[in-house]
Amino acid sequence: MDPLASAVVPPRRLGQQTQTQAGLGGWARRLAPLLLILAVAGSFAAAAYRARRSPRDLAFVLVAYYLLALLTCCVAKLEQLRRRDGEGGGEPERRRVRLAVWAVSVALVNTFATLVADEMPGLALKLAVWGLSVSVLALGFYLIFCRKDAERGNAEHGLGHDAAGNRRGQAPYELSSEGPGIV
Repeated sequence: MDPLASAVVPPRRLGQQTQTQAGLGGWARRLAPLLLILAVAGSFAAAAYRARRSPRDLAFVLVAYYLLALLTCCVAKLEQLRRRDGEGGGEPERRRVRLAVWAVSVALVNTFATLVADEMPGLALKLAVWGLSVSVLALGFYLIFCRKDAERGNAEHGLGHDAAGNRRGQAPYELSSEGPGIV
């Protein structure tokens, strides 16, 4: 056998994977969230252990962990509703989930801002912490409720509907039929 001919491998087409690549990608996609959950749970356990003698610190750790888990669930539910956009009748539910994301975000930001502001030495630094918290909440409010590009962003990623109201089936890596630069 010619060594040069055996070294040349035919090019793969876009989206085509070898058996080992598909197996590793599947395991990595399943293992990454599990490792992340274990890391957060371990961090929570270590923080709770360090705060066991101070009821206020222990309450902060418990509330922050609970709110973070609740926010993660609410955001996942919102993403699920955005993906199921074509079934109709989902707007009231999506509005409720957006409101839940906003409420949990406000509670989480206020929880952290209260603890950080209490540790600041001067009034100016305490006001700076609360000012940053208000600006983060204002940006979050804008992104969740006021942004007009939300549905267009879904369409860019192959989600949502086109101008005629039909569900888009275009993959995110495919070129648009309208041509480049047309929004």
